[in-house]
Amino acid sequence: MTVRDRFWDGIYQEYHDRLLRQVQKYLPARDESQDVLHDLYVQLRKRDVDPRDIENPPAYLMRMATNLAIDTLRRHNRNPLEFSDPADLADMPDTEGRSVTPEQISADRQRLAIVGRAIDDLPPRCRDAFLLCKRDHLSPGETADILGISRNMVEKHLRHALKHCRTVLARHEN
Repeated sequence: MTVRDRFWDGIYQEYHDRLLRQVQKYLPARDESQDVLHDLYVQLRKRDVDPRDIENPPAYLMRMATNLAIDTLRRHNRNPLEFSDPADLADMPDTEGRSVTPEQISADRQRLAIVGRAIDDLPPRCRDAFLLCKRDHLSPGETADILGISRNMVEKHLRHALKHCRTVLARHEN
């Protein structure tokens, strides 16, 4: 085993639990998440990346894990957004004490589908930044580390994504 292999093995082992939690945000099934981490390890060994060429090796692994999880979702033609089904909220009273109506549930489902498609239409880097911040609740700084971009760029991606979603939603509601 080379020095390079030992380095990556050590980083992989040290961050395994964190990598698993990251992948499970996209793929909650443990066996599927473990498969993604196995693929990550195989790719890492195949690529034979020199750690000296990587500014932040843990962030590099996190980005690889996230990309592989998203690729798995796409292969299975699933949406990475995990919205709650509005029907689950039907028995909950709204702020004025009324129950949610079937019409409201249907309208909410349509709005969620529109927003999901709007997010899917974003450029890949913009979509990744948006999902990491809004769905995974990472800070812009954490997202910047994972994506290997500046915090300002993450914030620019967020502004663009939110503007795009509002525009698409407004177009469908008018």
